Amino acid sequence: MIANSELDLMTKVAILYYKKELNQSTIAINLGISRPKVSRLIKKAREEGIVKIEIISPVTDTSYLESELADKYNLKEFIIVDITDEESEEERKTEVGTAGIKFLERIATGTEYLGISAGTTLHHFARKAHPVGKEDFKIIPTVGALTDTGLSYNCNEITNILSAKLGGTNYLLNAPAFVQDNKTAAVFKKEDRIKKIYDLYDKLEIIALGIGVADETHPLIQGRLSSQELTEFRQLPLCGSIGSIFYDLAGKIIDLPFKERIIGIGSEKILKTDFRIGLAVGDYKRQAVLGALRTNLINVLITDRSMANWLNEQK
Repeated sequence: MIANSELDLMTKVAILYYKKELNQSTIAINLGISRPKVSRLIKKAREEGIVKIEIISPVTDTSYLESELADKYNLKEFIIVDITDEESEEERKTEVGTAGIKFLERIATGTEYLGISAGTTLHHFARKAHPVGKEDFKIIPTVGALTDTGLSYNCNEITNILSAKLGGTNYLLNAPAFVQDNKTAAVFKKEDRIKKIYDLYDKLEIIALGIGVADETHPLIQGRLSSQELTEFRQLPLCGSIGSIFYDLAGKIIDLPFKERIIGIGSEKILKTDFRIGLAVGDYKRQAVLGALRTNLINVLITDRSMANWLNEQK
């Protein structure tokens, strides 16, 4: 039980801090106590219910859930776009892409080395871009070409769009994402223009990452494996992918038997990047997103309310 004298002091400190808006140093001087004691009394006043804080916002409040999910999954930030799976996937990807650009605008100066992965959500992200600062980004693709024709959503295509809208230099990774054997892959990786891209991975400060479902329809896999390799692939405990990196539901990164034949960034380079921004929507991606959060490959997630609510229910 709190003594009346302490309760009186706690109440007085709370009034001076919250009502009179005095800073802690001024309160300490006025009351003749130390500043650390003022800080302890303010904290205790909240714990004891003497002070109750109410946040009233004119916009839909997702801030508390964002904070809870950031703590739960050990993220720098969890950003919820207030749209659900009742809306079209195209609309949700557009909104998530827009939120991604807003986040980039907040954290970037416009001079950073920015890595980009492939995929439709990243394509929306690029299309929604606009200048955010000095317009001197170095925009770097993180995986080779996944397809050869049509609207491909390949990294090179996305970096082209992004540099035109965001400002800066876009680099090109002139190689397929997957080659026929280890020897061919080794030759590609030693080629000067490709080695230059690999060297730039050490400089990445921000990376924007799509999250995919890891099955045989994956664009890196479909039509590229022998029957024996496809059998081996099906036996792996895979749940999702980030670029060319595959993982299970527990967040363990799984080395594919044909890993050396892939042209793209490795997990160790991603993990060294300060801001690792995952963007994803879709109920079919839920397990893939959950596994991705457990890998630590992303430390910021931007998604819709439906995904956020589902992630909040997971143990």
